[in-house]
This record gives sequence, C-alpha cells and structure tokens, in this order.
Amino acid sequence: MILVIDNHGFTTRILAHQLGAVDIVPAAELATVNLTDYTHVVVSHGTADAQLQALQAVPNLPVLGIGSGADQLARLYSHTETAAGQPNYGQRVAHRHTDTGIFAGVPQRAQLTSYHSPRWATMDSAIFRVHAVDDDDAVLAFRVNGTNHWGLHADPAALQSTEGTRVVENFLALAPRQEAQVRHSSPLAPKKQPREWFRREIPGMLDTAATFAALQQGATAAFWLDSAAAHLGQGDTTIMGTNRGELAQTVRWDVTTNQLDVSNATQTTHHVQDVLDYLHDHAWEPTADMEQIPGFTGGWVGYLGYEAKQATMAGHTNVWEAPTPDAYWIRPQAFLRYDHQHEHTMLFAYGDSMLLDALEQTLVFGETVAPACAEHSEFDGSWGLTTREYQQHVRTIQAMLRSGDAAGICLTDTFSMLAGDIDGLELYLRLRANNPAPYAGYLRFNTFGDTVEVLSASPEKFLSVDVAGTIESKPIKGTVARSADPAVDAEVASQMAVDAKIQSENLMITDLLRDDLALVATPGSVRVPKLMDVETFATVHQLVTTVTGQLLPDTAATEVLRAVFPGGSMTGAPKVASLEALDTLESGPRGIYSGAMGWLGDDNTAELNVIIRSIVMADGQLTIGAGGAVVVDSDPVAEEQEKRLKARSLMHSIAEYL
Repeated sequence: MILVIDNHGFTTRILAHQLGAVDIVPAAELATVNLTDYTHVVVSHGTADAQLQALQAVPNLPVLGIGSGADQLARLYSHTETAAGQPNYGQRVAHRHTDTGIFAGVPQRAQLTSYHSPRWATMDSAIFRVHAVDDDDAVLAFRVNGTNHWGLHADPAALQSTEGTRVVENFLALAPRQEAQVRHSSPLAPKKQPREWFRREIPGMLDTAATFAALQQGATAAFWLDSAAAHLGQGDTTIMGTNRGELAQTVRWDVTTNQLDVSNATQTTHHVQDVLDYLHDHAWEPTADMEQIPGFTGGWVGYLGYEAKQATMAGHTNVWEAPTPDAYWIRPQAFLRYDHQHEHTMLFAYGDSMLLDALEQTLVFGETVAPACAEHSEFDGSWGLTTREYQQHVRTIQAMLRSGDAAGICLTDTFSMLAGDIDGLELYLRLRANNPAPYAGYLRFNTFGDTVEVLSASPEKFLSVDVAGTIESKPIKGTVARSADPAVDAEVASQMAVDAKIQSENLMITDLLRDDLALVATPGSVRVPKLMDVETFATVHQLVTTVTGQLLPDTAATEVLRAVFPGGSMTGAPKVASLEALDTLESGPRGIYSGAMGWLGDDNTAELNVIIRSIVMADGQLTIGAGGAVVVDSDPVAEEQEKRLKARSLMHSIAEYL
C-alpha cells in the first residue's frame, strides 16, 4: 500500500489515480501513521505545513516530495536556500537530468508542469545529489544521500506533465509494491418513493417566453431553465415548471444553522439536515418504464449558493453569511420540456394525469419575440470595492502567489442597487435577448414569505451526469470582448487562445477540476477531450476546456456536486487556500453568485451551470457579481477592467429596462 500525505493541494487525488491503491492522510496526521505499513510515501504539493520528522527514521522507504512537499523534505534535511526567479504556475519546465532513479528512461529536457514557486539554489553535495536542473541551473529534483528520499519541483500529475507518468512509474519501481484493493465509500441508495407518471407530446414551435409567463402565474415558486442561445446552436432543451400540485415540494436551506425548511401543498416543516442529503433521500421512482428518455424526467430544480462551501469543504468555516438562502429547490409534480431543434414539447406529470391538461393550457405557440430596443437610463448603484481597492487586492494576491501560498485566486466583487419596482421576469426577458447563453435560466421563489429571483445568462456548464454515469464539466478561463468588425473579432479570439497568462489560468483550473472529479470517478477515467477551445457567445469569446470522468459505482449525483463545489473556476487553486484568502479580500458574501443552478434527476443524473453573468434580486436589492482569476503576471488595471466587462451586458439590460 502507498501512503499519500495530503498537503491541501489540488492534484492529490488525480496523483492517487496514477499511483494506484493508496491511503490519503492529511499532513497533520502523519505523526499518527505507522510508516512500516507502507511500501512508498508521497508528500503531495499544497499549502499545509507537513511535519515530516518521522520519515528520517525510515531512510530506505521510497519517499517522493512534490512541489511544496519537496520543499518540506529539503528543509527536513537542513536545506533552506531557494533560487531567485519569477514563479511560472501552470507552465511546463524543461528538465536536464541524470537519466537515473526517477528519471531513468525519461527524455532529456522532458517537459513537466510546475505549480510551485521557489526552486532550489545550489544544494550541499554532502547531503543531496541533484538529479535535474532548469536552464538557469536551479535545482528541479534531488535525492537525499544515503536514503531513498526524493524531491521533485514539478507536479507529475498535472495534465501537461507529459513524462509525469514515467517519473511516477520509476518511483514505484524503487521498491516492491503490495497490491491492494482501492477503498471507496459511497452513500447508500435512497429508498425511492414509487410514483405513477404520465407524459404527453405536442408538436409545434413554442414561444417559450410567453409560455413561461402563463405557466408561472399564481405559483409561489417557478423555474425556467432556458436554452436562450439555441438559435445560435448552443443548447437545445428548455425546461419549465412550478411548485403546484399535491406532491410538489419546495425546500430552503441555511448553511450556518443547517436549517432546512420544507413546504408542500398542505404544510411547512422545519428540519436540521444538509440540503444535498435531503435531495438525495427524497427521490421518486416512476411506476412505468421511462423508455430511457435522456435529460430531466423528474427530480429537483434550483440552486446552491456560494456560501454552501461551508458544507462541502471539510474544515472550512464561512467568514460571511449570505443575505439570501444558501439553497432553494423545487420538486415539480408537473413540468414541460421543449426541444428547440425539433420544435417539440414534452409534458410530464406525476400522480395526477389532469396536470397534463393544465400544462397544455399554458402553451403559447409561435416565435419568441425579443423586447424592443430601448434607450439607456441612468441608475444608481455601487461596487463593494473601489477601483483602487480592487487593484490593490490583485496585488495582494500576487504577493501570495510569489510566496507560494497559492497558484491562482479568483477575485470577485459585487455591484448593488435598490431593485425598486423592477419586474424580475421582464428584466430577464431583456437580458436573454441581449446576452443569449446556453445555460441561461430564471428562478423565482416566494414560498416562505421571502422574495428571491435569479436571472442567469451563464455560458458555463458546471457539471453534468448522464444515465451512463458520464460526468462532464466545462470550466471557462479566458474572456475577451467581441468586436463588430469580423476581422478584428477573429483576431482577438486567436490572440486570447495563445495568451500565456490565460493558458496558465485555464490549465490550473483544469488540473483542479481533474482532482475534484477524481474523488468520485473511477481511477484512470478522468480525461480532457477538449483543452482550451475558443467558444464564441453573443458579447464575448471565451476559452473553454472539457473534463470528463466515469462515475464510481453506487455513487450519487449529489455526491459529485458535493465533491466539486464550489467550482474551481470561481475560487482558484489550491481551493482551500483560495477560499480562506477570498473570505478576507472580498467585501462581503457572494451569495447566490458563483454557485450552481440547474437540476438533479431522480435517475441519478444532473445538469448545472455556474451562476455567472447573472442578476440576483432579493428583498428589494439587486446584485451583480463579477471578477476574474489573478495569476502572477496579471495586470491589476486589466483585472479590474475585466470585472466590468463581465458585468457590462447585465448593466446594459438594466439600463434598457429602466
């Protein structure tokens, strides 16, 4: 068995997939471990301060320190001097090496990706043997003399560490390995409630805006998961429903108190329970075969707010408390799905076939008409941080990155204004016309005497799980404004695709997401079929990567959401260190912004967006969140301008509405 010391890094689990059967132990618990139970030890990269003294008692045990883990190993043997130089996170470094030990058979100048800042200066040859250096002769790998203890600056599990697998295999070959079964803990399958279900299919082009306006009338909660960019070839299915019906439920949750409010047609009850546990435990089982209809056929629709991270990140405690509920979900008894490509509507109902008639009466056929263009009005509001403060926080983050406290952090800000008499649905219709997006949507909740509306024009898929257990996520890092001039538009897109800073951001989040998915995916199944594709939306070009994996057997889709939440594209890497920094650098809670919105299916499927390019209206306040990833070579002025770029289409929609 192999022991992996988790240093709060963001490639630990994907490294475990490379290694095979492992035990992962937090750095703080190393002193309690019997090292003689293991054939190999890996000290992963991360921000924790591992206490490695016990390793000196087992000099023949193969030990590999990676990144900061290698730094800690070097300090254990009295080396503290580091080489000068600018850190280059997420970029590959050429290794000139000895072709022995962990580098046996590895091509000279092999490219390995580094997420660690300091490299080592000249090392004492009486204690260390240097096995690899960079082009400036800074040390990239060493072995402690008289031991089997190795240090490696680069991260062999990083996506673009092309020879990382060979290095790991060489390390494992240093001693015989005992094969063992990988242990996975999975939640028990819920005891699903059997429900009779009914379906009706209706052809014809649907006016989705007019249909939803009719459908949601009189309901205390409603949802419209809107493929607003279907006409652009982005997205194909729209889903709508409400909380009407004897069997329907609406749940609201507060992460600080863990209070879960549950409302149905006859009563409201209060519980102390994690919302994802509740959603998982209250699934329905159709009494007739669903004929393997792909997509949403029943389950929960809603959102998980950013501050829900307190429940998904072990050991993390929020500094800020969101003014909005940390989760709000609807279990519809009846809903519709519209296929934009085939102009075909499918109605679903559980327990009562008459609900199909009620749904059909709300359908409005014809082309959806966008609101007429309007003049822009002035409106008052303010960002939580001044321009100067935002730029200074960017510099603060850069200082953290240079010191090795993180590899990249996503700084955001919140614009706030009084909502006044703004009609949320009307404003959403204008937003979807101005900024059509594939993962758009509108949620409204008035169930518990509160008022919460989410108006989302999100281009980013956070997570999907299909009936075959295929997990997919499409993180976005890299955004540039489009130009009205086609030649200029094409040029800015191509420049973004080769920008070193943007590529670094994207690769970093890709490796973070690979690591998150490794917790719930079968070993070896995490793949990156598309790396840094340019995708074009109504107002911006963005750099999008696709990461996939195969769901572990007997694992709930809610556990996948728990494993990856909050999304790394909205936090930074490592995630724990980023969250702690952001709690002090940002001016308040993010609330619903940068959480996840979508559906969780009864058949263990899911599809959720990242709540960006979105407006939240709650109890008289309107807020917009925006920001971007900060890396070592960020320009503070450009970062603040990027924040405003991402909010621009939202601001324009408000100005037109008013």
